[in-house]
Amino acid sequence: MKHIMSRNAFYSLTITFTILSVLGQVSTSIYSPFFFDLATMYGGHISIIEQSVAVFLVAFSLSQLASGILCDYINKQTFLFCGILVFIAGTLMVALANEENIFLMGRVVQGLGGGVGVSVSRGLSRQIFSEEQLNTSLSLINIAFAIAPAVAPLVGTLIGESLGTSAIFYFVFAMGLLALLLLFSVSNTLSHFTPPVSHNVLSNTLELIKSTIVKLVSVGMASGLLYGIVFCFITIAPSMVMQQFGLSKTLFSVYSLLATLSFVVGSVLNIRLTSLSPLQKFRGSSFCLAAFSVLFALTAFLNIGSGLIIILAYCYIMFFFIGIAMPCSVTIMLGYSETSAGFLAALTGFFHLTGAAIGAYSVTLLTLEPTDAFSLATCALSMASTAICTTLKKH
Repeated sequence: MKHIMSRNAFYSLTITFTILSVLGQVSTSIYSPFFFDLATMYGGHISIIEQSVAVFLVAFSLSQLASGILCDYINKQTFLFCGILVFIAGTLMVALANEENIFLMGRVVQGLGGGVGVSVSRGLSRQIFSEEQLNTSLSLINIAFAIAPAVAPLVGTLIGESLGTSAIFYFVFAMGLLALLLLFSVSNTLSHFTPPVSHNVLSNTLELIKSTIVKLVSVGMASGLLYGIVFCFITIAPSMVMQQFGLSKTLFSVYSLLATLSFVVGSVLNIRLTSLSPLQKFRGSSFCLAAFSVLFALTAFLNIGSGLIIILAYCYIMFFFIGIAMPCSVTIMLGYSETSAGFLAALTGFFHLTGAAIGAYSVTLLTLEPTDAFSLATCALSMASTAICTTLKKH
């Protein structure tokens, strides 16, 4: 039974969990308009800076999975403190980096620390909040998840053009310190409401893995590949849009914000489509995405789909259908067990971020023009996801 929690305590905890959860997203998207500036600063090629997105996601996904599993067996509050300290250390490495290798290493350390905040705060939320409070808290965090990567490039542009590129990373460093201070401020509340560690988690999780591992992997892979499409866009968009069409950083950030708005519209439509099951909506949106990706790839390689309007229209359609698909996939994953929801949430995050890393790497490894690389990568990812979706059944 959950203890009675005051309104102030609830919102203090939710704000803290929200910042802990979005730090990774902010640290990745906030410097995306400055890929070229960073490449010039370190005397390297832009592909190295683009790869910093992928290496972060690899570390972030592994950290999220490991911390999600471990947090059921150890003190979650202490774990959160360790995670945020590692993130702060990594951010300081990035801010002070004088060469690209140190910059990449700092991004790895950031990922290792940032993954802890997502999984552990989610596990704590399930333990300390009532059902109604949990729904409200997760809804607020999901809104932040959608808004943060869209607003961050605008913030980064304002900071970078006013104070210099390095100031962007000091801003992220300040956000990490703020998260640490907030965590300290709610530590007594967390200690009061957090229940003791359960002794049955391991047996429940092992039984879940034994009985449903194939289904979990299938849903996770199908969902993760769609998430990879998002990071195809995040990684290649500066080259595909800014370089090719000569757009300013501010205008590029506005276009990115509109992509997020498309994602939000898709998520709202997902809520409204109550007559369809999550699996039906997941399959339908995946099929639509595959169809549009094939069409865009054909127009791109035939040199009739390389205009800015066509590229942006495809990106917005893509984000719209992903906005429908992603919440459905999480619902399907968490539906396999109530007692091992923390493990399932960590597993979901692992597949999402692994797919994101695949998407980010794929567009940097393809030796094609940016638009061609983007169209080919998104087409392959969406078709692979659709193929897996055909094997999914109700459980």
